[in-house]
Amino acid sequence: MADDRTAATPDGGTEWIRRADYQPPRYRINRVELAVDVDARTVVTSRMQIERNAGADPEAPLWLDARDLELLSIRVDDAPLAADRLVHGNGGFWVHGLPTQCLIETQCAIHPEQNTALEGFYASGPMYCTQCEAHGFSRITPFIDRPDVLARFQVRLTADATRFPVLLANGDCIERGTLDDGRHFTVWEDPFPKPCYLFAMVAGDLALVRGDYRTSEGRPIALEFYVDHGSEGLVDHAMEALRQAMRWDEECFGLHYDLDTYMVVAARAFNMGAMENKGLNIFNSSLVLASTRTATDTTFDAITSVIAHEYFHNYTGNRVTCRDWFQLSLKEGLTVFRDQRFSEDVLGASVQRIEQARALRAVQFPEDAGPTAHPVRPDAYKEVNNFYTPTVYEKGAEIVRMMHARIGESAFREGLRSYLQQHDGTAATIEDFVQALSTAAGVDLDGFLAWYGQAGTPRLAVRREWLPEQGRMRLHFNQHTPATPGQPDKQPLPIPIRMQLLDGEGEVRPLPAHPARQGDDLLLMTEATLTLDIDSDEPLLPACLMGLSAPVILQGDYSTLDLQRLAVQAGDPYVRWDALQQLHAQAHRALMADDDSLLEPLLVSLQRIAAAPPEDEAFTAMLLAPPAMSWLWEQYDTLDPQRFMAAFQSLKTAVARALCGPLSVWAQRNPIAPGRAGQRALTNVALGYLLLLQSDAVLALARRRVCDDNMTLAMAALQGLNQTATGECTLANAAFYERWRDDALVLDRWFAVQAASPHCTVEGVQQLLEHPDFDWQNPNRVRAVVASFARENLSHFHSEAGYALYADILQRLDRSNPQIAARLCRPLIGFARLAEPWSGQQRAAARALRARAASPNLQEMLDAALHD
Repeated sequence: MADDRTAATPDGGTEWIRRADYQPPRYRINRVELAVDVDARTVVTSRMQIERNAGADPEAPLWLDARDLELLSIRVDDAPLAADRLVHGNGGFWVHGLPTQCLIETQCAIHPEQNTALEGFYASGPMYCTQCEAHGFSRITPFIDRPDVLARFQVRLTADATRFPVLLANGDCIERGTLDDGRHFTVWEDPFPKPCYLFAMVAGDLALVRGDYRTSEGRPIALEFYVDHGSEGLVDHAMEALRQAMRWDEECFGLHYDLDTYMVVAARAFNMGAMENKGLNIFNSSLVLASTRTATDTTFDAITSVIAHEYFHNYTGNRVTCRDWFQLSLKEGLTVFRDQRFSEDVLGASVQRIEQARALRAVQFPEDAGPTAHPVRPDAYKEVNNFYTPTVYEKGAEIVRMMHARIGESAFREGLRSYLQQHDGTAATIEDFVQALSTAAGVDLDGFLAWYGQAGTPRLAVRREWLPEQGRMRLHFNQHTPATPGQPDKQPLPIPIRMQLLDGEGEVRPLPAHPARQGDDLLLMTEATLTLDIDSDEPLLPACLMGLSAPVILQGDYSTLDLQRLAVQAGDPYVRWDALQQLHAQAHRALMADDDSLLEPLLVSLQRIAAAPPEDEAFTAMLLAPPAMSWLWEQYDTLDPQRFMAAFQSLKTAVARALCGPLSVWAQRNPIAPGRAGQRALTNVALGYLLLLQSDAVLALARRRVCDDNMTLAMAALQGLNQTATGECTLANAAFYERWRDDALVLDRWFAVQAASPHCTVEGVQQLLEHPDFDWQNPNRVRAVVASFARENLSHFHSEAGYALYADILQRLDRSNPQIAARLCRPLIGFARLAEPWSGQQRAAARALRARAASPNLQEMLDAALHD
């Protein structure tokens, strides 16, 4: 490599970044002092202590990334840099003729209010804030913008005291004061070295909500949440979730917070959910602000999880970061696993694990089967922001979960602590983490590295062979991973299989002794095939993949009766839920062929559950709820979208009729008291089904409930009514808008519910985009309409007009916020699995968009689908 960039081979004018080309940086930055004069034209002065790394070519120039900056000056060791020593390149510049050590000072100007990409330093409501992951910092000041360059930062912020009374940065505030011209300043020192992607600063007029926490070591920590004025009363849940996360990390892993203050800032405009900047987390306001009047139970749970996720990053991501962006899952997959375990502990293990599995199967499995399929750790990419995917996060977490299952809780804890101690203050690799776990457990886990390098979701086939003359059942396992783009041939992977064997009475029989057996209910499959011989006086029913012990698609030789038995008899909640999902899929497939013969087994199973529901009402709600449309969609190789939606509607209506009695009882309840989230979940599932029958009484009930002071109940009623084309729906939408028009987060839900409605036409979506309260610059509002239309309103999205509108939307977003455009692109590139004429229409829309796409973000996504 010619410089300190991580880019490598040019390809058609766009640079590929290849993992094989990684080289350590030639220079390091030991310390940075920033002086930031905040205004509409913000001036940033940076003083960097630069040192050439040992062994680096002394003639090699220093590369500094610099994007969209107005460079005002550059000095080396306090002397102006000669013009011939500065050479500009694409995305930055080279500095030639440097000594082994030097001080480089740059001054540049940036314009936060013109920064619509929301990367770097940008305006979000009443404040300016930062987003530096992955390459936002080089939009603030020139830097070696790569994660393996760690430096200590001191930051001085100066601004108008009236407009920007709050000035924040990473670390601890060591000085503050006022100036004679009506301005003021703060100085922040972060004692921990960090890569620049973890840098953060905020300037604005914000309200402060204070809290406190005392570590188990007795050290007091100040907790500070900065929010819009008027939102102070919406922070209590996030504050308590933070305390719970801090305590959990101490108890489970012995990890204590390491600064005196932990700050959270809620931003109105934010491309992602949250960012773990060291000591100064910046959050999407939708994942901080909540009350029972304004947020649903699902939102409360999401806040709990995401608050924990960003806090857990303090060690798994901040204290130990990733060597390069190919190692992204080292911090994200590991931290998702940690926040999942936390959520299971504080919110309920069974329901949380099913929800995690549901999300994985509805979002990540389709990604693994589509044109943008990629390994958890890919070999190359063009645009790193396209790398923040469910595969890297959720599938990455499943790999960690499998290793945890293999070695157990105690060894995992020891291995994680050893990993953090060995690599504290450095940039590590996935191999470093796996090696630490292996050493702690005394087990070779290198086989799991193949999961990081191989795309696609494995299929795990299970076949039973009954041998009555031998008093034996033989159980055959076979794994196969379909080809994915760039990876036609797949190798066998280690697959932990948690399972039980059920006899005819539903009693559990022990697993036989076998080298693959790792515990009472755990097998580890390491080859393409595995065979178990089981002594038995009757055929046994295997309940496989308990707790979704591996991210695979189970293809069992189950009859419909077997699935009914698993739905009732299996001791594992996930297996029960999955059996019902399979019964739903069987019935839906039959309905697609105008055959209703497979409805009865599903309906009988659901009636049995409704007649004797589990004690946990949240679990009951999950068992009875219809499957996610995106998961059901993935059960087909070729799809007619209109027939798919008609069958899905028929399926749900049949369930509503079959369960009308118990559903009516549950729907009539009004469980608004705290601690009754499970009751609300079941009540809302019941109401959603009954609204499909459109009785006057149920429509009136839902209309009244839309005005409920509990948002969980109100939103479910509004969603249900929007599945109907009734006057009650129109009245409910109008009433909800009038009540909540001044609450941006609630209004996002109002937009989303309408865009998702099967009765919202393409013209209706266009009207939502033209609504006075629609804001193209706010990612939350954009996602509310655009994502809901494409992922839920399938009847209207899958039309020539729907594709054309969607392509126009993406083109407009691409000009202002390429990250959001690329992340919303996936619904438009699924044409390979559509029947005609939809396949040809969507492909034509994607091709036309590619001809107009301006950013590498969107271009890379479209190219992956249009490679032919």
